[in-house]
Amino acid sequence: MIRWILFAISFIILTLYGFQAIKTVTKQPWVYYLFFAVALVVVGNFIIQFTLGNEGRVLTVHKSYAFGFLLSFMAFNLVLLPILFGEDIIRGAIGLYEKVTTKGDEFHMPSRRKFVSQVALGLAAIPFSSLLYGMFRGKYNFRVLNYTLHFEDLPEAFDGYRITQISDIHSGSFDNKEKIEYAVDLINEQKSDVLLFTGDMVNNKASEMLPWKDTFGRLKAKDGKYSVLGNHDYGDYVDWDTPEAKHQNLEDLKQIQKDIGFDLLLNESRFLEKDNQRLALVGVENWGKGGFKKAGSLEKASENIQSDDFKILMSHDPSH
Repeated sequence: MIRWILFAISFIILTLYGFQAIKTVTKQPWVYYLFFAVALVVVGNFIIQFTLGNEGRVLTVHKSYAFGFLLSFMAFNLVLLPILFGEDIIRGAIGLYEKVTTKGDEFHMPSRRKFVSQVALGLAAIPFSSLLYGMFRGKYNFRVLNYTLHFEDLPEAFDGYRITQISDIHSGSFDNKEKIEYAVDLINEQKSDVLLFTGDMVNNKASEMLPWKDTFGRLKAKDGKYSVLGNHDYGDYVDWDTPEAKHQNLEDLKQIQKDIGFDLLLNESRFLEKDNQRLALVGVENWGKGGFKKAGSLEKASENIQSDDFKILMSHDPSH
């Protein structure tokens, strides 16, 4: 409750400063009404999305947009705040000086300067438009990052071996099938020897991945596709009716990964062999600092690995 009260106070203060900037620049009443209407819609949608339903703490498609609109709106006003507050300090100092020097009975602050508000609104538009772009277009701006890694102890047969790593699919946030198909095609265009997926296939539930099974089932790699689990995959962010339902959700996700063609490593290892030489592929379950899932075991995952084997570790959380 305290968090919601602090949030409400912060939102009101930011909105009032945004209103003042707009009022200084334009005298059209409909602009004021539109600004307040947008503020009410944005905060109302956010409150509804994050207080109703049992989706838990993880973003669904609707939640992600609700949070994104709120963040964009608050970022817009947050840029205005220090500029206008700084102007308020100067206005207050001028008003106080005039009161003392003229010995008048009333304290009068000078009006806001239109130029200052115009500059503030121009600067505020930068993060506002950037966040909106990221919500609708930027999240599908898929890129291939190429790295060449050198190891003196790499088995000679694997010189030039090509690995593609993908991670954090979060399929529950997908809303554009064409873009996701493009991403899958982009991965396949790399013609990699092996494909490694390092966790977070879903936000909350295995069912999120069902509409995308056929699409991701098209992923290809010469020597196979391997995966590990991320913290979101365990269903820890949902209030399940029974422990059995939560367990079944994880089992369903494991089956989906199998259906797609991934070899899921649950604190296990595999060997990639070529010309009588091999690489050890080690996959641990999630292990994260703080309150994140700690199911990973390096000891268990590497129990079949020799000390002189060249090893590749798959782990979702970098803190591991």
